[in-house]
Amino acid sequence: MVSEMDLRTNAAQLDGWVPIQVKWQQSRPLVEWCYAGARPLNEPFFDQAIQTLMQQPFNLLFRHQTSIETLAELYEIKPGLQPTGFIFHMSRCGSTLVSQMLAALPRTIVVSEASPIDAILRAHFRVPGLTDDGRIDWLRWVVSALGQQRLGDEKHFFIKLDCWNTLILPLIHRAFPNVPWIFLYRNPVEVMVSQLRRRGAHMVPGVIEPSLFGMEDHAIFQMQAEEYSARALAKVCEAALEYQEGGMLVNYTQLPEAMWDLIPKFFGIEYSQSDIKILNRVSRLDAKNPSLHFTNDTDAKNRSATDVMHSMADEWIVPIYERLEAARKACRIVS
Repeated sequence: MVSEMDLRTNAAQLDGWVPIQVKWQQSRPLVEWCYAGARPLNEPFFDQAIQTLMQQPFNLLFRHQTSIETLAELYEIKPGLQPTGFIFHMSRCGSTLVSQMLAALPRTIVVSEASPIDAILRAHFRVPGLTDDGRIDWLRWVVSALGQQRLGDEKHFFIKLDCWNTLILPLIHRAFPNVPWIFLYRNPVEVMVSQLRRRGAHMVPGVIEPSLFGMEDHAIFQMQAEEYSARALAKVCEAALEYQEGGMLVNYTQLPEAMWDLIPKFFGIEYSQSDIKILNRVSRLDAKNPSLHFTNDTDAKNRSATDVMHSMADEWIVPIYERLEAARKACRIVS
């Protein structure tokens, strides 16, 4: 059980500990930690890695809870790796495959959809008067804590963000102006089919702040699921299209081949022959469930798409998708 004494934990005591959650107490963030030691967090999603860690007896009995300022202290005395690259995405478009292929490489840290990062990025909805500069400081601190070298020889650090974090891309770029990023996207109907079968948080009206998607609170509950899905996805794609500085667009159809040359070259990394063997092996597995082999579901998704899905996709997403494709084919990359 977390006690008040934990709030006096200093950064020097947090070697091997990972920030796992940001909670709010009277509009102030409190950071929860668990002990990872040298264990890499290479599950498909950050929360899965934390669930595994929390099953360990030590983490069931002992946890730290600190103020946000403790992250600042850690940032000063033991900064983590600077990010090598960010992975933004439309959702259900191959981003997990990319992050899992990178995570399989030695000397590489990959953090995938970490809730502490998302909490900080949306902290202005929780903390009245919080400035962009304040969020940028908090973001740098939490990213640094997640980028700690656990084995000691890690060289690269990639962060896959939540889909809706693309809408906050300008602030992330301000925090890390020299970090390149990619945006992955896919045929809109195929993404909608996947999301309406099993919805992510941003596909459930009200879970993510509607204003982030440019929608009104009172309007979102009047929409049919297909319209809300299409409009939310359109906003995410539009954000990537309109703010391309430092970024590169990657279509799902380019995977996994883009991981052999295009993406590593853009991120400035080189593969050894053993790295390539690892990537080949991982590319044949189901990214979200690596115990299974990958099965291409493109045709099946298109067959199961309803007329309403097609109609909403055509109205809201397809025009933006076509602009993404035009920009990608023109290699319109701003460095």
